[in-house]
Amino acid sequence: MTGYIDEHMSPRRLAQVVMDRLATEESPLAGYWYEVRGDRGKYADDLRRLLVGTAVVVLVVREVVFDNPNAVQSEFVDLIDKHRDEFEQVLRDLPEYPPVVAAVLLTRRVPAVPQVASPAIMPGWFPRLGGTIVPVYLRDLTWTGSAAIDSSESAIPEICAGLFTLDDALLDRLIRVHATEPAGANALWTHVRFDDRYDVSDFFTLSRRFRTTVRNKHAFRPDARNGTTVVARLWKVVQRTSPEALGRIGADLSTALRLPDALDRAWHQPFTSVLGRPANRPPGPAVAFASSVLRTVAASAQFVTVAAHADDYGAYPVALLRSTSLDLLAAMRDATSLLQTLDPF
Repeated sequence: MTGYIDEHMSPRRLAQVVMDRLATEESPLAGYWYEVRGDRGKYADDLRRLLVGTAVVVLVVREVVFDNPNAVQSEFVDLIDKHRDEFEQVLRDLPEYPPVVAAVLLTRRVPAVPQVASPAIMPGWFPRLGGTIVPVYLRDLTWTGSAAIDSSESAIPEICAGLFTLDDALLDRLIRVHATEPAGANALWTHVRFDDRYDVSDFFTLSRRFRTTVRNKHAFRPDARNGTTVVARLWKVVQRTSPEALGRIGADLSTALRLPDALDRAWHQPFTSVLGRPANRPPGPAVAFASSVLRTVAASAQFVTVAAHADDYGAYPVALLRSTSLDLLAAMRDATSLLQTLDPF
């Protein structure tokens, strides 16, 4: 089931989110709306196939906007009444009456109304609930539908590959610059050497050797403890350094990479990097880029690490996981490309 790269969630993920929510519902009637950017008809068909055998009706909402907080519940009941056939068919196919009946409303945009429960009178024909007053709580799943950190939307294999590729670009550039201007890499090494007694040239050799042992870049995870890669050591130093002090390391990384004072191409700074910026602005574009690389590497490495221990954490909004991963991937791609196109030696 493909073709949903531009959606907040795939139909498969949404189906799982809906079933998880149903397990916690206390009202006999639940309503969920979800914003679909693309073809709502196709999305609805795929979602229905995934929810066969459940008490969930999938509806494409075209004429109801749910913008009046005082009319949301009545509009929802009117929508149920209009789609009587769909509800009766779904309930007829079940072996027994379910504790909760739900409707997933696929909309073009999330209604701008508060999610507040209100009582509503059900249509007379509705099985078991007809003519009764039930609490109705319409919930938005577009931004609140949650999943584990290691869900497919987090794109962990792609982040691992991005780290491995960025590491290659960093290592190659550091080696090339060090061959003619060793002072920069030597200064950087004082920050990332930690307890190792060998020099930066030995690290370059060891790191290159280690990289040849990585068979699958999509399973690569930086090892901060052993420091076998550039990204592993950058991650470790970020963990041990305050945001203010990180600026000095960014400046030394900039020198070690021999970054020009004015970068001739745009690059993406991820939101996680912006959140970690110090109070004082970097002195120039080169140091700003190098400092962003430090924070991008650290955030990406931390992301794949916590994903490997996802059972220790709760669920988070799918939209947050997906946007975070896409943001980090964009930053790593730009950083790698910029490093690869710098002046050759």
